[in-house]
Amino acid sequence: MTHLTLDKVSVHYDGQPAPAVERVSLDIAKGDFVVLVGRSGCGKTSLLNVAAGLVEPAGGLATVDGRPITGPGSDRAVVFQNDALFPWLTARENVAFALRLRGVSADKRARRADELLSLVKLGDAGDKRIWELSGGMRQRVGLARALAAEPEFLLLDEPLGALDALTRERMQTTLLDLWAAAQVGVLMVTHGIEEALVLATRIVVLAPGPGHVVRTFETHFGRRYAAGEPIRAIKADPAFAAARAELTDAIFEGEAA
Repeated sequence: MTHLTLDKVSVHYDGQPAPAVERVSLDIAKGDFVVLVGRSGCGKTSLLNVAAGLVEPAGGLATVDGRPITGPGSDRAVVFQNDALFPWLTARENVAFALRLRGVSADKRARRADELLSLVKLGDAGDKRIWELSGGMRQRVGLARALAAEPEFLLLDEPLGALDALTRERMQTTLLDLWAAAQVGVLMVTHGIEEALVLATRIVVLAPGPGHVVRTFETHFGRRYAAGEPIRAIKADPAFAAARAELTDAIFEGEAA
């Protein structure tokens, strides 16, 4: 099984007196949905950028199946909070862009793009321009475009953070549907406590000063949804409320009053 591993990774930015992250280890396998949470400044995005190959660690090692990560690669696809789509292209053309770079024929890449748009519940939006789509629809196009490269891992940096509450809730189930269908490993950054519980198979809690791991929670709510349980029933479960309280305490433990 393919693994994305951060082994005792430290991140230190030029001009900063202290490391942003110090000796953090993570392991994400295909089929895992690992979510990073924690207060501002704890290094969540720094760690995701190391995994993406966008930031070189000052110490430690980032690898995919033992191969050092030296930059971005087709085995890892990144989706940011801002969709970063090409507004002059249609939704279908945006999704097919990675396939075009790989030399896939026009017919094949259009068919694959339509398959992926259907997977994110946008099967009738292929001909629409990006500016014609809502924020949630644009994020779904971005997810479909990321999957077009057939990555082993999806790296998600607050991908739902700019959405309104109702759209964000719908997108959480879309993410779970994609994860279950694509069988990829996911590393995600979020500030949403409930969102982390809904999505994750494992939650890693970080604290600042410098960023370090303080707690890890193995969770099962996302797998329950993937197995067919309604998301509203999961959120109404007293076990969900108890987990939310425990996770909240872990995130804010030690914070100055």
